[in-house]
Amino acid sequence: MTTQDIVIVANSPGELSALVKPVAETLADKFAAARIILVLTPCQYTSGRELEYVKTIKGISEIVPAKSYQNWILRDRKPNLAFKEKGVVLYLGGDLAHAVLVARKLHYPAFAYVQDHLSWSNFYKGFFVPDAATQRKFAKNNKLKAKIKIVGNLMVDSVSGQKTWSPQKNVITFMPGSRDWQIKHMTPIYENLIALIKVQRPEINFQLVSSPFEKAMVIKGTKVIKFEEISNSELVITIPGTNTARLAALGLPMLVLFPLDNPDVIPLEGPLHYICRIPHLGSKFKHFLADTINQRTKFFALPNIKANKEIIPELRGKLDLLSVAKKALELLDDPAKRQEMSANLRHSLGEPGAARRIYEAIRTAA
Repeated sequence: MTTQDIVIVANSPGELSALVKPVAETLADKFAAARIILVLTPCQYTSGRELEYVKTIKGISEIVPAKSYQNWILRDRKPNLAFKEKGVVLYLGGDLAHAVLVARKLHYPAFAYVQDHLSWSNFYKGFFVPDAATQRKFAKNNKLKAKIKIVGNLMVDSVSGQKTWSPQKNVITFMPGSRDWQIKHMTPIYENLIALIKVQRPEINFQLVSSPFEKAMVIKGTKVIKFEEISNSELVITIPGTNTARLAALGLPMLVLFPLDNPDVIPLEGPLHYICRIPHLGSKFKHFLADTINQRTKFFALPNIKANKEIIPELRGKLDLLSVAKKALELLDDPAKRQEMSANLRHSLGEPGAARRIYEAIRTAA
């Protein structure tokens, strides 16, 4: 019999696949006395396929869509759910304020898994972090430090059932992203890059990963695959994001591209979104902002950020595709380098088990 609710709060596609899925499935296996409810909060990166994807995640009993969440918070129109008297709210992505609002509505304690930023600390009972470095970054005082628990990296758990790196000779895989603007921007770049590589190495086979949230645009001569089929790649060429951490957990060598030839296509959040829409001035400001962030950011790939060193090469800014092709072929021709990269990538993310540790921390919290 269900005795309490665990309300997970998240929004973007990356969080659903890399964070929500391993947590929900672990809770479903280990916490039979709980009902798992997912609250989707507003997200500018939504694909429209989030509800369809969530239905494939084992253990989630109920879903509160973003529109229903907004009506609940702004108009006090409670979702058509009979929430249990006891429960826990667990933040797994989006704005930390959303989980606080849900927790206050339900009178549940709130917990959060955080990696990049921490706020609203007085309203959370506890914070889960992936590693000691993140704990040190957030533990500004002893009171806050007492709330922070190291659990490991959920992105490792998200691929724990997948096949690790098992390369087939002459296979390069491209990942264009899971958002519409990323796919539209990256596909022509990948298409031109493939053509350059083919001239030098006609024997190479190319694969293209299609996201469950946004289908990849087909490139002639490439095989379209799911992320779960990626382990056969000798090399992956990708953009920054959650995918770099999931690839690292599998030990897949990669080359990260961050083209900034057209910053206007990159959506921004909050006030910056509106500033950058001002005719003429907005575009100039966006180009300036992109250049500034690029210059001031040491690394964009998550494994490099975690290790605080370059494990995987990052090619950024206005890309010279001939140089990119040359770098890709250099890596393809250096199996020892790729083996070293694979080992370092797996080490940078750590061992699985974060979802289980989160379950152990919240099972008696309600």
